[in-house]
Amino acid sequence: MTRSIVHACCGAVLLAGAAGLVAAQPGVPRTSPPAPSSEIFLVPLTGKGAALAAGAPRNITNRDGYDNQPAFSHDGRALFYTSTRDDAQADIYRFDVAGSRSVRVTRTAPESEYSAFPTPDGHALTVIRVERDSTQRLWRVPLDGSTEQLLFPETKPVGYFAQPTDSTWVLFVLGTPITLHYGAKGTGPTEVVARNIGRSLHRIPGTSLVSVVQKGTPPWQLMAFNPVARTFTALVPLPPGSEDVAWTDGRTVLVGSGSKLLRWTRGDRGWTELADYTGSGLRNITRLAVSPDGSLLAIVADPAT
Repeated sequence: MTRSIVHACCGAVLLAGAAGLVAAQPGVPRTSPPAPSSEIFLVPLTGKGAALAAGAPRNITNRDGYDNQPAFSHDGRALFYTSTRDDAQADIYRFDVAGSRSVRVTRTAPESEYSAFPTPDGHALTVIRVERDSTQRLWRVPLDGSTEQLLFPETKPVGYFAQPTDSTWVLFVLGTPITLHYGAKGTGPTEVVARNIGRSLHRIPGTSLVSVVQKGTPPWQLMAFNPVARTFTALVPLPPGSEDVAWTDGRTVLVGSGSKLLRWTRGDRGWTELADYTGSGLRNITRLAVSPDGSLLAIVADPAT
């Protein structure tokens, strides 16, 4: 197996929120059709809560291919994302916001990485790795090329993850039904704490809670999971068909609905339209990520046809 790490780190990094992968993409035979094309857009944000405003989107990938699962660095100067290029290999890339340039971070054929999640110390990425035998597990991949670490070896196939604290994880584990697992320190067995959940897992800023989408009978519900008490609190029903959210701070969360971006702030009775990007050619907004200072939003959407 060829494995290398491109040494191109831009300082300490920490993801605000969670990342995820396309559950249908990893684990399938390599002769399967490639994942559909998707683009990543950057949008400036100003204000907070009811005064929050979103600016014009800028396409930062702008190519035919799969670019998805964005996650900001701690300083907001870079965006990590998954990209599949001409070699049909899914690897992690880093986009420099100021320089408007992407560089490859991982090169691990025949294995693939998804959902880059910078570690609190900024020295590594936590990723979902599709291993040689198509097993999907959680890995810590140092940016300096040193020894990688398999986290929660017994828990598989992992699809998505988030960290309530720097030493604990919640994991979306594929199966029938899909289950939410909780574990600590990256070792030992994990505990099933919920079933039939969505892929969007995010640490709520300023807390040790994680937002989870509870599926089942519509409407799907955005919930807050307290890992210490093992309790779930309902926050707000989601728009029909939408399941990908991102928090701008501890009170306000965003969701995509078609070409529209919607906002909900604690205390609101429902969702408010923040922006309509129909005229900008954005369709089917899915994954979102907000920079730690709340000034930038990354949007994944289908390219205009």
